[in-house]
Amino acid sequence: MNPGDFILRLLFLVQTGIGVVGNSFLLSIYAPTSCTGRVPRPTHLILTHMAVANFLVLLFKGIPHMMLIWGITPTLGNAGCKLVYYIHRVARGLSLCTTCLLSNFQAITISPRPGGMIGLNHQAWKSISFSCVLCWIFNLLMNIFIPINMEGLQHGHNSTKLLDYGLCSSRDSETSTIRYTFLMTLADVVFLALMAGASAYMVLLLHTHQQTVKHIYSTNKSHRFSPETKATQTILILASTFIVFYLTNSFLTIYSTLILKSRLWLQHTNAFLAACYSTISPLILMLRDPRTSNCCS
Repeated sequence: MNPGDFILRLLFLVQTGIGVVGNSFLLSIYAPTSCTGRVPRPTHLILTHMAVANFLVLLFKGIPHMMLIWGITPTLGNAGCKLVYYIHRVARGLSLCTTCLLSNFQAITISPRPGGMIGLNHQAWKSISFSCVLCWIFNLLMNIFIPINMEGLQHGHNSTKLLDYGLCSSRDSETSTIRYTFLMTLADVVFLALMAGASAYMVLLLHTHQQTVKHIYSTNKSHRFSPETKATQTILILASTFIVFYLTNSFLTIYSTLILKSRLWLQHTNAFLAACYSTISPLILMLRDPRTSNCCS
């Protein structure tokens, strides 16, 4: 085993371990408040769905690929490949959708509330559960075509129409692959644009607020950010982190599909990047607020 292989194996192992523990902790904090008879805080409900999406990404992408890196080739078969790739794509889309929802909800929450903004904010609180369910339905339907052509590795066949994805293969033609990639990318771009717009709006509001109370900061050396400001900063970090990893992963995915689809190291890098946000997001929430249960409230 060369040093590069050992480092890669160690990275996958650490990533999966930290991700599973971190998201388990988040679920233990947020899920009980979302499942009790009391009305949960909207951000707790969103973060519960985000933690579930993170878990699914790690279980159906991170762990199988970690086994492959360690020399244990999972025998998924046709049904297993269809299930693994379908759930991973749904979870990946759900992670994007919930992060977008969290960003936009926080933007509405911290926005000035004269006149119509009060009604808008109240409506956001009422419809957050429906929005989470809608995220699930949209991603389940959007990725329904993925299991159609996905199948287990065909080691005995040498077909130019067979695309090797490391754990599984697909009989899609390059034209079909490009068409499906375009459709999924188009939907993702809409969510990314909404997330980026909400983030830019929150940055503008925070900057305006900081300029407004700048004279107070200069006379109060022990100034501390308000919980609302700190929650907004945390969500901005989450959104920025997601966008960075998503764009990097998407670029490498398109690059590997169109140019270097046979390079194994690129498949491993893609798998690692695909699970990075699922591992880092719970760490951001815990580090930004050690109490966690009061984070983003």
